[in-house]
Amino acid sequence: MFGLTLIAVLAIMGGIIAYIGDWLGSKVGKRKLTVFGLRPKHTSILFTIVTGIVIAGVTLGVLSVASRDVRTALFGMEALKAELTGLSREVAAKSVELDASRSALEAKNKEYSVLTVKINETMDRLASVTEQLATVNAERDRTAAALDLAKGDLTKAQQEIDALQATKSELDARVASLNEAKTALQSDVDRLNELTANLRQGIQTVREGVVVFRASEVLTTAVTKGGQPLKDTEEILGGIINATNRAVLNRLGVQDKNIEVLWIAKADFDQAAKIIASTQEEVIVRILAMGNTIYGEPVIGRIELFPNRLIYSAGQTIYSETADAGDSAKQAEDVVLLFLQKVNAQAIAKGILPDPLQGTVGVISGSQLFETVNKVKRIGGRVVLTATTKGDIHTSGPLQIEINVRAASD
Repeated sequence: MFGLTLIAVLAIMGGIIAYIGDWLGSKVGKRKLTVFGLRPKHTSILFTIVTGIVIAGVTLGVLSVASRDVRTALFGMEALKAELTGLSREVAAKSVELDASRSALEAKNKEYSVLTVKINETMDRLASVTEQLATVNAERDRTAAALDLAKGDLTKAQQEIDALQATKSELDARVASLNEAKTALQSDVDRLNELTANLRQGIQTVREGVVVFRASEVLTTAVTKGGQPLKDTEEILGGIINATNRAVLNRLGVQDKNIEVLWIAKADFDQAAKIIASTQEEVIVRILAMGNTIYGEPVIGRIELFPNRLIYSAGQTIYSETADAGDSAKQAEDVVLLFLQKVNAQAIAKGILPDPLQGTVGVISGSQLFETVNKVKRIGGRVVLTATTKGDIHTSGPLQIEINVRAASD
């Protein structure tokens, strides 16, 4: 739009200037005017030429003012050429770079093709490996299941092996214990045979058929402290047995005190020592004859253990009753003897150890019995008898009492 307006303005201005030039040339020609000494005709031509030059100059000036491209075409052609030349060189360089890039691109395309082939080959191999992996995983799962099952069987088998091993250990220990017991028993048998031989040799006169010790007869009763080391306990228990052996020899009238006439099983001795060592209480050690012993035979003994505890304190009443003593000595004696039996039963029930053969827990002197019977007889009728302890009485006994007699109040 601007170009059309400019062309229109230039046409109009060229027309006006041409008209003015023509008008001036006509005026110069008609009036015969001259310039620079030229003839009117030549002057008129000069004006026409100048008018044409003015028209061209004005046209170029207007175009230069109105259009940058015209100014560039008129005044910046050299710079434009230089810029064009530089751009041409850049284009050439870019073309070279483009060719190199194309070459590089082709090389990359070739590499890409090679890599694509390799990728496809790798994908094929990956698919194959994936398939193999799936197969292996399935096989692994089956194997794991079989392994779990085998582990369960193995655990059960191991438990059975452990149980069998424990049983074997117990049996081994039992066998060892039995071997030890066998050895101890063999030792006891040998020792017993030796004792028998020594005893038979030491005793000058054999009195067959004479029972010197009855079965369950108490050979000795001793009290020892429990809770001591096993070795010390064994020494103490051995001392008790040796003392008992000497007492038996004295009772048999054997002069040689080195003879071992009392025989106790080694197993019984060891067990008794362990029991005494394991308790913190005082222990009653009572050695009894296992059976009737004929003169000339060794005394087979056994050990009994009892805790020795306080049963009665000094002065404590054991038993008391009211009885009818009548008026005769026989009735008085019967009352006292019956009373003593009740006292004995009460003491046994309380915990005092009785003699296995006699069943008694103590003794009363003849004088004390006689005095008590006389008191009952003197009082006569209904009397109250009370038995009290003389001192502290323990499980081992013996029971020592005081008997108080008084007339019944009713």
